This record gives sequence, structure tokens and C-alpha cells, in this order.
Amino acid sequence: MVHEKSNKSAKKRLPLSAVFINIYLLVMFTVFPLYVAVYFDGKFPFWHMDNGFVGIRHQKYYFFLVMTAIAAIAEVLLLLTQANSADKSKPKKSFFDNITFNDWAALALVLCCAVSTVLSPYRELAFFGEATIGGYSQGRNNGLILILFYVLAYFLITRLYRYAEFVFIGLACSCGIVYLLTVLNGFYIDPLNMFANFQTQQNVFMEFFATIGNKNMLSGFICVTLPVIFTMSVVTKRLLFRVIYLVSTGLGTMALIIGDSDSGLLGIAVFLAVFLVVFIRKTDRLKFYFLALTVMLGSVKLLRLFSLILEDSYKKLGSLPSAILFSKTLYLAIAASAVITAVLFIISAKKPGITLPKAVPVAVGCLFGLAFLGAVGVFVYFSFIDTKTPLGDYEKILRFGPEWGTHRGIMWIRAFDIFGGADFVHKLFGFGPDTFYCVYEPYFKELQQYGNSSTDAAHNEYINYLVTIGIAGLASYLAFAGSALVRGFKSAKKNPVVLAFAAAAVAYMAQAVVNIAVPITTPLFIIFLSLCEAASRKSNE
Repeated sequence: MVHEKSNKSAKKRLPLSAVFINIYLLVMFTVFPLYVAVYFDGKFPFWHMDNGFVGIRHQKYYFFLVMTAIAAIAEVLLLLTQANSADKSKPKKSFFDNITFNDWAALALVLCCAVSTVLSPYRELAFFGEATIGGYSQGRNNGLILILFYVLAYFLITRLYRYAEFVFIGLACSCGIVYLLTVLNGFYIDPLNMFANFQTQQNVFMEFFATIGNKNMLSGFICVTLPVIFTMSVVTKRLLFRVIYLVSTGLGTMALIIGDSDSGLLGIAVFLAVFLVVFIRKTDRLKFYFLALTVMLGSVKLLRLFSLILEDSYKKLGSLPSAILFSKTLYLAIAASAVITAVLFIISAKKPGITLPKAVPVAVGCLFGLAFLGAVGVFVYFSFIDTKTPLGDYEKILRFGPEWGTHRGIMWIRAFDIFGGADFVHKLFGFGPDTFYCVYEPYFKELQQYGNSSTDAAHNEYINYLVTIGIAGLASYLAFAGSALVRGFKSAKKNPVVLAFAAAAVAYMAQAVVNIAVPITTPLFIIFLSLCEAASRKSNE
């Protein structure tokens, strides 16, 4: 009876407001990742995209603002039209009915950022997220305007979204193109002619990929999209869709390796660990988890085969991605994952719907927790107790200091110095959104010895928010993200698709420990947080 009722409800036509939001999401999931400026000239091949890297952040930024503004205007016009034709006898339903803790956290984030901007000694930079300082453009467009549009998108999605899987198929296809371009770029193949103007700038040619930007931006993009696609391959009911998700998952794993970013590997590793615990109770889902995992592991060796065919002419990789690519142990992992997948499919065929005791995920979660604590213990030991033992290529990971994490260490140390030296008001509300460049400027000369003349981000989102929007801003941001994630997980019993949205948040928030927020990747993170809240609201209804 319940199944029949759900089938009938699934066949109901989406309200027009939900259709508009799904179109908005489809555009953000398909066009936004691929969007980059194109110009034409008289030189073969007559069209070029390579100047897109110069202003790719601005292009994505304005694309998000314009698309969100169009969606908001369309929804307001629709609401006004519906208000004029509505039955006057029915009680009016406010847009802010049933306001939740997460809604208050979003509003608190905007308020904190607004106060921070008003009190900032760098108001132009704090408001716009970019300003000309010393003749150079500074900031990453993460100003108050962008925060306002994040919250606008949040309220639109949480109030009006209704699930339609074609939106996520669009995400898998567009991301598959981005992932494939990344792999090709990693082997110096440039089908979009993106690098024509950068052939003499080796650092650009080595660090930039596809239609996203440098490898840090790419790792953030992979962490916010690959977990969604992976998880959709687990929860979808359609075979063709599962094949599309799995193909995109394989390409995403290749892009993760060739993109050469440890932050991306961190985010995906955390996602895989958390979602093994999430899926382990039900064999009907666990089998698809291991199927997707087998595809991921196998795609690494497929990348190695592709490399051999091209005589290993790829961009230089760091120690960790290189170790994974050349690992012979990985063959054992592939075999083990494939065997587990086969066994689970057999068990599921003979006894479908098996649910393991709650003690199983608890035990596995404890094992992962102990492993995490062990890793922290090793890090603390080599950072503060045994500071002399040579660690080779792993020193930048296992021993904290100024050079740790490609000199993120010195940025974090000085960021805490800046925060510690601030007065009470600036501790509470920071120096203004996206003003890290200005407050860090006194340390630029020290930074030069590590290979950078300046920086406009702490390369840790949470430290960056602490300095720029203060304790109040960071607390509201964590409340906003954490509440949406928790509410999403709670609603997953009624709606398992929400796990895909939560997967993006888990991976993104993990990699954010060593990465930066930019309008190339963060809008997608905000969208998936909003979808978590939307699913929670829908399940409560």
C-alpha cells in the first residue's frame, strides 16, 4: 500500500516553482563547471579558451550571481502571480513558515558578515570580495555580496526544491567531461586549446586543469562532485543511470590522481570511510558501494595503462599520488574489493534486504576513529617530540612547521598571530570577509623565503573565516554547515538520495582544512548543503 502510494506521488507533476529550481540546479550542475570565456580571432583554430584561466574565478563568480538572481526573480514573479489567483479563503502560507535552526544559522552568517564588513578597515574589499591594492587586484570574490547570494540560493532551494534525478545525471555527465579534460591536460593534451597563451609559463601549464583552474581548485571541485556521483550510483534504482554514475566515478578518480592534490585525496578518503559506515548495515546498498569502490581502484590502474601507452609523458606528480599510481599493492585491493562485491551480490540475490546489527557500523566507525587518532598521534609525535628524524617526502605531511603542507604552516602560524593580536571587536567579527590579503601583508617579506610574494587566503577555510569574519562568523558558518549535514543524515531513512548531498558536504568540509573557498567550487557546496536541508524539510512534512 505504501509502495503504491509512493508510485502515485512520484507521478505527480512538479509544481512550476520546483521546475524553475530544478532548471536552476541543472544549469549550475552542467553549464557552471564547463563555463569559461571564449574569444575568436583570425588564427587557427580561430577560437580560444586559454584566456579563461586569467579570469576564470571571475567568470564563475558572475555566472553564479546571474543565474541565482534570475532564479530568484523568476520565483518572485511566479509567487506574485500565484498570490493574485489564489483562493482568498485559504490561509496564506509565508515563505518563512516553519523556520528551522539551520535557517537561523544562515541568517546569522549574513548578519555577522554584514557587521564584519561595516566594521572592517577594508570595506571595499570586504563588500565586493575584490579590490585594487597597490595597483594589483586582490581578493577571491568571497565578499559580503557572495555570502548574500549563497543565502539567497539556500532559501530558494530549501523552500521550493523537489527531487528529479535527471538533474544529477546532468551533473555526472558534465563532471565526466571535466574529469576527462583533466586527465588529458595531465598528459599535455589540450583539446580545448586552453593553454595556447601559456606555453612559456610552465607553472601555469603544470598547475591548471580543464575548465576549473589550478589544482587546489580542481581538488575542491572533485571533492564536492565525485562523492555525489559515487553515492548516486549506490542509491539509484535505474541500471542505465548507475552505469553513467560509475563511468563518471572512474573518470573522477583518474582526475583526482593526475590533478596531484593531497587535499583532494584527503577529502575523498574521509568520504569513503564515513560512507562505508553509513552503508555497511544494508547489504543491498553495501554491494553497490563496493562496486563503485572497485571502479575507483580499477580506474587508477587504467590511468597507469593510459600513461604507459603515452610513454609516461604526464605532468609531475607529488609523492602521494605517485605512490598510489605506481602501487603494486593496489592490485590486491582491487581483487579484494571485486571479491567482496561479488559475494555481496550473491548474498543479496539469495536473501535480499539483509540488515546487519547496529553494532557493526559502530564497530567499524570506532576502528576508523582509532585510525584517525593514531594518525593524529603520529603527527603530534613527529611535530613536537621527535623533530629530528628525517621523513623524506612525507615530512610535509607528518611534521608541522613553517614549510608544512607546501608552506601552509607559516600561513597558519601567522594567521593565529594576527587573530591573537586583534582587539575584542575584530576577534568577534574579524577584519571583513575576504580581507586576508590586507591583514597578512606585514608578513609578505617573510613569506618570500618560502616561494610566495603574497597570499590572499590562509589555505584553511576555518582559519581564514576566523581571521576575516571572526569567532561569531565562524561559529555561524559551522552551525549552518553542521546543522544542514546532521539534518540531512537524519532524513536519509525516509529519503536515501539525501546521502548524496551529505556526501558532498563531508568531503568538501574535510578538504577545506587545507584548501580555500572560491566561487569556482564553494557555490556547489552551498547548493548541496541547501539540498540536505530541503530534503529534511520535505521528510518532516
